[in-house]
Amino acid sequence: MGGLLHPVPVLGILVLLLNDHVLKEAFPGLVTGKLSDFAGLAFFPLLLQAGWEWLAARAGRFEGPSRRLLVGCAVVTGLYFCGVQLLDPVTESYRWALGALQWPFLSLRALLAGRPVGGLHPVQVWPDPWDLLALPALLVSVWAGWSRPKLSPPAPR
Repeated sequence: MGGLLHPVPVLGILVLLLNDHVLKEAFPGLVTGKLSDFAGLAFFPLLLQAGWEWLAARAGRFEGPSRRLLVGCAVVTGLYFCGVQLLDPVTESYRWALGALQWPFLSLRALLAGRPVGGLHPVQVWPDPWDLLALPALLVSVWAGWSRPKLSPPAPR
């Protein structure tokens, strides 16, 4: 999970949140539309790798960071991103998955405001083949992950 502590994914997450929740509304347009794509692709493979490493550690099988795993996570991220931009069923899966991830936060906000909690809803997505121009951001993620030091495996329990 140490790959997520590199400045690249931290900055990517911050840019994504700031862009999606502030800048897109204040300055709608081409730049804010593409900024989220670049930011997300720069950190998401590292997030996938961290999730896999966490599961491996829970199973007692973590042997340290793996470049092969990171490249695989980048490839999977890139393929899914292409699918979201080009294939309706993949776009729909993304809309519902992101809606499910947002639901707990939206529900908490509603509860704190004294409003009823709403149901699960898909998010709005505007597929755009031009978004595929952001795919090189995956290389930034791989570079950040490769700069991570090799860790010793945890001691057996």
